[in-house]
Amino acid sequence: MVKQHQVPIEELQTACCAALQQLGYADDESRLITEVLMYAQLRGNSQNVVKIAAGALTGPAGVAREEMRAIQEGPLSMQLDGGKRLGMLAVEAAVTQALDRCQQLGFGIAGTCNTSSSTGALGYWARRIADAGFIGLVLSQSPEYVAPHGSSQAVFGTNPIAVAVPTEHEPMVLDMATSAAAWYDLLKAKNDGQAVPADIGYDAHGQQTTDPGAILDGGAIRPFDRSHKGSHLALLVELLTGGLACGAVTQKAAAENWANLVIALDPALLGPAAGFRSRATALLEAVKAAIPIPDGPGVWLPGERGDAQAARCVASGTVPVDLQTLDDIKSMAQGRMRQQSAATPTPGARIDDPLAAAAQVPAAHPPSSQSADTPSSSGSPPLPVGSSGGNGVGPQVAPTAPGVQLGEDLSKDVPTQELVPGSSAPEAGSGGVGQGPQVASDAAGVQFEEIFPDAQWHQADISEDNVHQPASPSSAAQAAASSSDRPRDSISTAEASTSSLPAVSRGARGPAMATRLCHPPKVTEDPYGAISPPLYQTATFHQHSATQCGPYDYSRSGNPTRNQLQAHVAELEGAHRAFAFGSGMAALSTVVRLVPSGGHIVAGRDLYGGTSRLLARVVPNLGITVSHVDTANPAEVAAAFIPGRTKLLMLETPTNPKLDVCDIRGCCEIAQQAGVLVVVDNSIMAPVFQQPLALGADISMTSATKFIAGHSDVTGGLLSVKDPAIADQIYFFQNAEGSALGPFDCWLSMRGLKTMALRMERQAATCALLASALHAHPLISRVNYPGLPSHPAYALHSRQATSGGSLLSFETGSVEASQKIVEQTKLFKVTVSFGSVTSLISLPCYMSHASIPAEVRAARGLPDDLIRISAGIEDPEDLLQDLDQAIQQAMKCVGQKPVPLQLPHQPAADAAAAEKQQLRQRIKDLEGLLAQAQSPA
Repeated sequence: MVKQHQVPIEELQTACCAALQQLGYADDESRLITEVLMYAQLRGNSQNVVKIAAGALTGPAGVAREEMRAIQEGPLSMQLDGGKRLGMLAVEAAVTQALDRCQQLGFGIAGTCNTSSSTGALGYWARRIADAGFIGLVLSQSPEYVAPHGSSQAVFGTNPIAVAVPTEHEPMVLDMATSAAAWYDLLKAKNDGQAVPADIGYDAHGQQTTDPGAILDGGAIRPFDRSHKGSHLALLVELLTGGLACGAVTQKAAAENWANLVIALDPALLGPAAGFRSRATALLEAVKAAIPIPDGPGVWLPGERGDAQAARCVASGTVPVDLQTLDDIKSMAQGRMRQQSAATPTPGARIDDPLAAAAQVPAAHPPSSQSADTPSSSGSPPLPVGSSGGNGVGPQVAPTAPGVQLGEDLSKDVPTQELVPGSSAPEAGSGGVGQGPQVASDAAGVQFEEIFPDAQWHQADISEDNVHQPASPSSAAQAAASSSDRPRDSISTAEASTSSLPAVSRGARGPAMATRLCHPPKVTEDPYGAISPPLYQTATFHQHSATQCGPYDYSRSGNPTRNQLQAHVAELEGAHRAFAFGSGMAALSTVVRLVPSGGHIVAGRDLYGGTSRLLARVVPNLGITVSHVDTANPAEVAAAFIPGRTKLLMLETPTNPKLDVCDIRGCCEIAQQAGVLVVVDNSIMAPVFQQPLALGADISMTSATKFIAGHSDVTGGLLSVKDPAIADQIYFFQNAEGSALGPFDCWLSMRGLKTMALRMERQAATCALLASALHAHPLISRVNYPGLPSHPAYALHSRQATSGGSLLSFETGSVEASQKIVEQTKLFKVTVSFGSVTSLISLPCYMSHASIPAEVRAARGLPDDLIRISAGIEDPEDLLQDLDQAIQQAMKCVGQKPVPLQLPHQPAADAAAAEKQQLRQRIKDLEGLLAQAQSPA
């Protein structure tokens, strides 16, 4: 038996890339092929690097390669002639084409034919599609290795099939051959001198055999389940690939014409994509929760075992490879190594990190500089990537990396480490839903970030089972402080921090939130193609008939600008429909309309002042009663429900101004069991940092005045609704009562959306810095900020949001001191509201919450000395200095010795600051000497 050897991942990848270049592949082709092979190697899949050593990637001898070209092309489809090129390169082109069409039209299908070599692990390609938020199906045809059930004659190929399904967590990826064994598994067993099970295949005489060599030498492999069902599945792959994609259907080995089929389907074609992901997640969770049989193997989802092995490899930095394969690859690579040893490596010529094509492979592969007719030094002609008359058929490698998902029983194999808000978390693996996903997420996040230092990861969907810790104040503070372009002397910050700004959630498996904010769905026709959506500042619309109206007649009922904003918000929130109102309170008032007279509403105790006023002074006049409870206590929420009467649960999390946190998912589950609607005021987090609908809420309300518009120049509110029937009611009330947002305010809100992620990231990083500094100051008795580990609901907030946000509040124990702080600030504007690019400060009990009676505020634990700060996008150290001088004046006012406001001790930052100070002093000294030398004697 050939021994397995633990090889550093980097060493193996570098050798593979060099060996492929020796075979004549261009640098970019080598990186792509290596990435695909390493995906398999890390998972123990036979479609791995042994293909290089076995000569499977050299192509058929004497067959000239041609450029790939489009045989047929349509809006939804493309058929490619692979030109006898490597199957991986052809499938890469097909995936690119299918994805492009799916992104535009919701469906894409691409076939390849005339390829005569391996496509690699199909799970890699299907995963690529699911990572974009679509359902991926990839089928591949191969030569005659497999016998139909009831025969010993090889007719089918091993015919792998891969299906990837997006979920609320990570895609589930099924990758399987339709044969009882993969061809390369048999080859490996033969080389290792191992026998195989007797029911795997037949020899050339039709007899079952345990000799893998006999099966490969004129024999046949059996279907994977040794029955007609597996045989029929193999036949289905043959029909779809050979029939649709024009591959050979008989004498495939002789024709050297194998086909592949790639399908990308947007689940949004049949309803909201978020609904599909939710249903898929529920099903996978039910499967995973099934009670395992005693002493059984446990319940595994497709892809979990391989992803667990990949996690262990990445954690150790090594991967098992048999020594013979490793030696063969290194021998092939020697020529390339010698060429590189005497020259400076060119960018991208060597892959320095495992699977680094995810971060390094360019967006498009340029054609090879070598001619297809020019043989390489190994005797094999190079494989340049072709195109089809400008159609861009050449493979395009999107930055993607297969992730890792672990089951609970494997969590001990992977080291865990807490993710901090600035660290980027990769998407976990294809297992979809596992037990103990926090371990999987954290382990994968830490390890992949280490080996992908340049990759720009984004956090995945936020759910109870996908935990990403919010900003650690010290890390976020360092990130914010390091953004300053000029030297500072008064307050030390960690300018050398490696932390990034808080991550932005990826609401779907497609583009990240920041990208989706900049590229709204198109719902209005513009004959001129304006990049900025047109403003329809009009009350009425001309009708071409006196008896039939067009799509718009009166802007109270509908306006193209408002519809564009509403469609964009619905897409961001994962809603069926969204509605723009004249204010956040107008939006919440409309939600209250859903409760009939005699109904009952349950709401939190710590609420925005306007919401409290609505519930205390308006709602009772409608014959509706209200109960206020601690929504952070699910049991108290459940106890407040009145059977048959409670119709609405109003949540606000984090709350304003105490920044309390409630369990959205837990409260929603309680409400759903009681048949109660749930609305969440998500104004503080907005869809960038928190997605209530994905956590079970029926309606999400976000104040457009705050982060949406972002510049304190719009008053507006947005409702995102999940259920079509509820959406119809909301529209009826909006139209009947005339509460819709005007066109110009809608246009300003759309403009604000484009920069919302950028603003919120900066604001959250600055707020974390301020919270950290305030937390350590002796005048401050309490800091309310859910991004602080000291916050009582820090862990809960971590599960449902991706950042601590940019709003904080704190107490001084003295109204006089608090008033002095607020009034003595220079950069902070003393005003109500939050979410502006300008930093804001207020005393809520005297401003935004003054409408709440003092005795009610006291009962709800809302102290008069409470200060609320909304961090803007100013330089964070300017804000720190401004707050510092105000606090010192307040301390003098109340008879205390002033103490400077500063960040917690950061040795690395202090050392860096000292070094910079020494350098500045040295420069100053040199300038003085220079001035003396130049002065006249």
